Amino acid sequence: MMPTRQLFGLVALVLFSGTALAMKEPKTGINFPSTLKGAGSLTKLGVRTKGPVKVYAVGQYDGGPTFLLQMARGVGAEKMSSALADAIKPRCGDADAVEEFKEMLVKGLPNGAPKGLRMAFGTGGGKLSLTINDKSVGCVKSNSLAKAFVGVYSDKKAVCKMLPVEDTE
Repeated sequence: MMPTRQLFGLVALVLFSGTALAMKEPKTGINFPSTLKGAGSLTKLGVRTKGPVKVYAVGQYDGGPTFLLQMARGVGAEKMSSALADAIKPRCGDADAVEEFKEMLVKGLPNGAPKGLRMAFGTGGGKLSLTINDKSVGCVKSNSLAKAFVGVYSDKKAVCKMLPVEDTE
């Protein structure tokens, strides 16, 4: 059996190391890992709102780049996929790829997008890949779709303001 002092020290170490490895998005309180396997380091954070409602927090990682969306509230699969597809459409000339993306997202969300769900969108290699709660769902091979997805969070008409992580501390 571990003495109380050692147990307290171990708990403090775990808590301290956990905070060092995560970055909190301040408006939602959602934590993002400072690095994401295969996606590099966290560079930016933002929040997607609809009116006064915080829908999800988003983190941008420098590999690809990759975008990690973490739901702050529950949304139905059709609503989530339509919202993302509608944001992509004006940025992408490949309507078939947008439709394929939408179908892939709906398929990957059989129970909708409940609060706490994590969706990672990789944009490297001329494709848009999707991982939900650390499980690969698939990818759409379309360079224009991948670039359009990046634009959703980074161009002049981005759906939310992304701030460098050092500005969110």
